[in-house]
Amino acid sequence: MTILKDTFKAWIDKQPPGPNKLIVVGKIEVNTGGWKATLKPAEPQGINPDILILQLATIEPTGNVIQVISTIDARYEQSPSARDYTDVTIMHGATSFTIPVTTAS
Repeated sequence: MTILKDTFKAWIDKQPPGPNKLIVVGKIEVNTGGWKATLKPAEPQGINPDILILQLATIEPTGNVIQVISTIDARYEQSPSARDYTDVTIMHGATSFTIPVTTAS
């Protein structure tokens, strides 16, 4: 499994009619079909309330699967957005990286 860090984006959608919605998306490359990915808030969060920490979890397929390299999507939405986050940190095992949050208005 390879986390395609360059594909991860985060933004707060402030377009009418509201409410504000935080959206985080990204892609993961896996070695077979049938994988799934989720992003969930980490527990506990960090000391900076302006940075949301999300835990990336992957679920391996069971049974027979296609033996082909695939790209799967990970997505997280928070509506209404709890706050105007400045950054989102994505964690998976020993890997972590931080992306900026932009605003769509």
